[in-house]
Amino acid sequence: MTAVLKGVIFDMDGVIIESEYTHYRAICHAMGSQLAVSYDTFVEKCTGADERFAMGRMAELSGIDYDEVLLQQWSRKKADAYRQLVSTEAKAMPGAMDLVESTASRFPIALATGSRRSDVDAAFEALAEGRLPKLFHTIVTSSDVERPKPDPSTYQNAVDGLGLSSENCLAIEDSPNGVRSAKGAGLRVLGVSAMHGAESLSAADWCVSSLEKISITDLIYLFQSYPPGNPIIL
Repeated sequence: MTAVLKGVIFDMDGVIIESEYTHYRAICHAMGSQLAVSYDTFVEKCTGADERFAMGRMAELSGIDYDEVLLQQWSRKKADAYRQLVSTEAKAMPGAMDLVESTASRFPIALATGSRRSDVDAAFEALAEGRLPKLFHTIVTSSDVERPKPDPSTYQNAVDGLGLSSENCLAIEDSPNGVRSAKGAGLRVLGVSAMHGAESLSAADWCVSSLEKISITDLIYLFQSYPPGNPIIL
């Protein structure tokens, strides 16, 4: 029996908001001049989970010793820097606002992100004239789960928040860890390859270079016409 699409779950960074460089700059500000990680290395090796993972990995790559106290100091500084940066530099990913709003008019939608709650609040306040929070039926952040992406908990909580079955939900993701999280929760996944490239998202069911190339009608057709297990690059 063909599964019917009943809900869509969006990742945030790299899907809705073009924010990876903003996160990088905020972390650089928080961790200081000892940091020796380029932006390209950050995207390749430090994204797709939560900021604790990102900062810990960046510290390791830079040879910086740290403990929990220092990590918490970095986290507080990073939150303040991100809030200031995103308030003036927030930029939606191409096609994201149209797809979020058109999808929300047809189905309940959720957010499943590795960002913390305060970062989501800051980003959503700056985008689409503040309309986004009212569109999402449920929002799950790294602040809401014990084990963030790539663990399935973030997506499983989002599915539960929609009151749906995972087999009737589609995830939209941009990172390998995010795809693993969604697939682990039993969802089918549309990968967006703008940040990480299509090859790194090979576990997704479909892959598109930009959300400008996809509509809610396309999502319904793909979900209900193509069985899982046959990745397609659109």
